[in-house]
Amino acid sequence: MKLTEKHLDAMRKVKNGADVWDPMIAKALREVQKIDPTLIDITKPMMFRGTGAEKMPYFGAILTHMGKEALRYTGKQRC
Repeated sequence: MKLTEKHLDAMRKVKNGADVWDPMIAKALREVQKIDPTLIDITKPMMFRGTGAEKMPYFGAILTHMGKEALRYTGKQRC
């Protein structure tokens, strides 16, 4: 399986680290992790400090150096 535009868009959203609240982005990032686990680190939520009674993010994610290089390689990196 290759990275698609949906995967690259999701990777751009967590380039510098973010909590993932959107189920479609979460699914795309899990697919990226399956395709090549060296591209992304998926962790516990980074910024969420709730009690758990409210809605919680799916997870935290940040691109690795290789993930950032993969975006750069596509020539479609956005700031």
